[in-house]
Amino acid sequence: MNAVGHGQRATNELIDELTLLREVAQSPSVERAVQTVRDLLGMDVAYSSQITDSEQIIASVQGDGESFGVRPGTRFPLKQTYCHRVLKGRLPNLIQDVRAEDRASSLPVTRAVDVGAFASVPIRFSDGRLYGTLCAASHEPKISLGYRDLQFLHAFARMVADILERESLAREAHRLEIQAAALTTLVGAIDARDSYTGAHSRDVVENAGAVALRIGLSDSEVTEVEQVALLHDVGKIAIPDFIIGKPGPLTEEEWEVMRSHPVKGEELVRHTRALAHLASAVRAEHERWDGRGYPDGLAGGEIPIASRVTFVCDAYDAMTSDRPYRRALTHAAARAELHAGTGSQFCPTSATAFLSVLAEQGGASASDERARLDSNH
Repeated sequence: MNAVGHGQRATNELIDELTLLREVAQSPSVERAVQTVRDLLGMDVAYSSQITDSEQIIASVQGDGESFGVRPGTRFPLKQTYCHRVLKGRLPNLIQDVRAEDRASSLPVTRAVDVGAFASVPIRFSDGRLYGTLCAASHEPKISLGYRDLQFLHAFARMVADILERESLAREAHRLEIQAAALTTLVGAIDARDSYTGAHSRDVVENAGAVALRIGLSDSEVTEVEQVALLHDVGKIAIPDFIIGKPGPLTEEEWEVMRSHPVKGEELVRHTRALAHLASAVRAEHERWDGRGYPDGLAGGEIPIASRVTFVCDAYDAMTSDRPYRRALTHAAARAELHAGTGSQFCPTSATAFLSVLAEQGGASASDERARLDSNH
């Protein structure tokens, strides 16, 4: 075949490959992308994998995975794999003839499954995080493979990363939707049971979110603090009406019943699947820094941070609210109580941050605190 003929064939092959790439992009799935890699490279098997600190976990497999010992869910010690060496730069991304590559031919896996050709590129998310690898292998050498094939492999790895990210975002959106519905249901139950408790919980949320931001928690941690603050009194649903609505001080026996509400709250939250991860923090919301709280007598760092933040904000809101059997403290008097309880009743970090929020913003909301922090950056 003359040069013109070779050039035309190369052009036709490129058009075919670009067409395949476009078709997969229009109807994307990891399985289809992996299968297309196998077809384009003419390999016996292609697969995607996830990389952890110590393992390579096989995800999607297309082709003769059995003869290479790969199937979905198979785990390999990372340091024994080709991919580990490729990622570390000790092997090239594309090995046309493994037996002619000393660094690869001497590996136990080469002899164990008779690898003749191998290709591997990283799958990285849009923020640069490594997810894993996209690989293809053959028992026979593939001398025809070259730079263009490697570029297509990189293109499909980017496509797989995009698919995985979109699937993850969809799952997270669905999880948050279910979580929001569960929160709405429980908060509605609190309001129906005792309107004071419901309004009080929402007030505590605003301050708890501001404190969480002030002490430098991540966005997800701030959200968790706000959710615990919203649910911290949910266990009062199970407390008898005559105790919840009693116009005067409670007796010791009645206090014993009232102090059971964190445990009852934990039970309710733990049985709400979308919110179960908050259960231990809801249980611990009345634990004191010095270990003299309830129900478990936790102390210091044993207490979840969401519980510590909620506790100090809960106490302040309770002190500054009128109740049938007592008048509210002034804000100055309530702040003095927080000062006095810092390091004994309240977590020093949480109490100090809350006092700072109160001093600067008069009990600012989480949204106000976010705006303040954003303006400082």
